[in-house]
Amino acid sequence: MSISNWEKTGKGQYLLRESEEETVRPDDNKGRRNPLGFFVGMFVGAAIVLVVYFLGFGFANSLSLATQRKIGQIEKLIDKNYYWDRDPDEEAEGIYLGLVYSLGDKYATYYTADELQSEIESNAGEFYGIGCGIAFDPDANCCYIGSIDEGHPADLAGIEVNDYFYKVDGEDVTGWLPGDVSKVVRGEAGTTVELTMLRNGEEMDYTIKRAKVEVTSVSHNMIDEEKKIGYLRIGRFDYATVDQFKNAKKDLEDQGMKAMILDLRQNPGGMVNACTDIAAEMVPDGIICYALSKDGSRREWKSEDGKEIDIPVIILTDGNTASAAEILTGAMRDYKKATTVGTTTYGKGIIQNTYNLGDGSAVEFTCGEYFLPNDESIHEKGIEPDMEVELDEEAYVNEGKDNQLDVALKELEKQLK
Repeated sequence: MSISNWEKTGKGQYLLRESEEETVRPDDNKGRRNPLGFFVGMFVGAAIVLVVYFLGFGFANSLSLATQRKIGQIEKLIDKNYYWDRDPDEEAEGIYLGLVYSLGDKYATYYTADELQSEIESNAGEFYGIGCGIAFDPDANCCYIGSIDEGHPADLAGIEVNDYFYKVDGEDVTGWLPGDVSKVVRGEAGTTVELTMLRNGEEMDYTIKRAKVEVTSVSHNMIDEEKKIGYLRIGRFDYATVDQFKNAKKDLEDQGMKAMILDLRQNPGGMVNACTDIAAEMVPDGIICYALSKDGSRREWKSEDGKEIDIPVIILTDGNTASAAEILTGAMRDYKKATTVGTTTYGKGIIQNTYNLGDGSAVEFTCGEYFLPNDESIHEKGIEPDMEVELDEEAYVNEGKDNQLDVALKELEKQLK
């Protein structure tokens, strides 16, 4: 799907959406908006809806008379007593955000025009910034560097994975979510951003010039030259991921790959069309997944090109393998095309769609639930691995040893005999 179609129809038909490269459960809305502005916007917005209702348009028919009266009372109090000047634009944004927020859907959001453009660029696989993935640590209430794009500004400046964001251009960003930090880190090519990062409790200052970043969501190598075991990692699913996957897989096949490890750990998901296109490269013809909507309609994604991988595959998963990554995992499992190793996946089996509002802004909310080929819903359950192996984090951090990967290699050696 082209970006122009994305802008016209939302992210297409049932696109699984992740706002940034979050590597933890995306259920914390701290840092999303200024609370004062939000509530003022909500009150003013509700009052405006009330006025429209009495003009005969009927947009407030879900509000009780008591609620309408209370909104009017609050509006009068704000008009009479609110100390600072009111900003109509801020109030309008608060109205839209408040309406979406009232759904109680943790995946729902309202995008301003700037935010929507940033989201489009992110899903396109290229944008202007410093070249890093931003994740959120709920224990520290702070964002950190989840990944670094080699050769891009953050890498060249010496920033490292697990560095924490403290300040951006002098503003304290602790408590902000990845999407909010990303908005201030990104900018026009050639401009600079001042970052204060925390590494082992020590403040480190950087002045980084922004540049065009082409996101590499797929990496690969022949991890065992003797036994010809290939390793392929997918970090997320966006517009560029499918071609990157096909090129990586072909390169490994050209080297004589006889077995493959597909690493989907810490993969937060992304575009459902990207993951199903990749699944179609490896599973036999049939349903990859399907989705049910509010009106009972069913949308199916199928493999129909006769392609099917014919070598042993192991998929590595963890608690942050989510949404689109779970679709790929589930399809490979259901068609018996892969063994899964690691820990139970996140369990996000619901679908969000993005709807353009015609003025550059958009709303996004849950619009359906998806099911795997065997009719299983994995929402809030996840996919249990065939071989449960907890990551030895201490050995991984201190010695660079990956015990989950080691188990996968040993299992493939058995399957190749």
